[in-house]
Amino acid sequence: MKIIRRTCLLLALISLTALTAQEDLSAEAEGAVMGNTIDKETTKRTYKVNNGMEVIENSVKVTTEINQPMYFEDEDKGKINQDRVKGPKKVIKTVLIDNDEDDSYEERIVFSYTAEDKTDFTLVTTNDEILVAVEDGENLKILESESITISGLKDPKESYIFTNNTGENVEFFIESYSVLNEK
Repeated sequence: MKIIRRTCLLLALISLTALTAQEDLSAEAEGAVMGNTIDKETTKRTYKVNNGMEVIENSVKVTTEINQPMYFEDEDKGKINQDRVKGPKKVIKTVLIDNDEDDSYEERIVFSYTAEDKTDFTLVTTNDEILVAVEDGENLKILESESITISGLKDPKESYIFTNNTGENVEFFIESYSVLNEK
């Protein structure tokens, strides 16, 4: 009886391994894109906002994930040893914003852009605006000329342009904006 159980278990494992290997090979044969997360980091920063009566210090937690897909060369299709080509890097930033004195985050913004290197900017909010802010040591410096009204947010497929400190235009997309806790 033990021999029959072991034989059945062994056959099941061999079948499962063969099916998994077959799926992997068929995906590669079709030239499937492989996505790779190449870096992920979380930072905390503060910024000050003047609401007309007082200066308030807000904080943000920014999680940055950099993905870079891999493709196979078209001319290597059907070959066993296909050359891989790195695609453009996509940077996805999730920003949690604490607009008051407590420890909980009130707002969340997710935005993305394509770039060779991570650009040290983020999005923050004040009242009804989303503002572009650049890293300034442990703090963020808000750029007054770059703002988007929350009520006027575009479809995520539309882009916004930010000019960084080297004069390059960075095209970014606001993937989502949400209020986490009512103020």
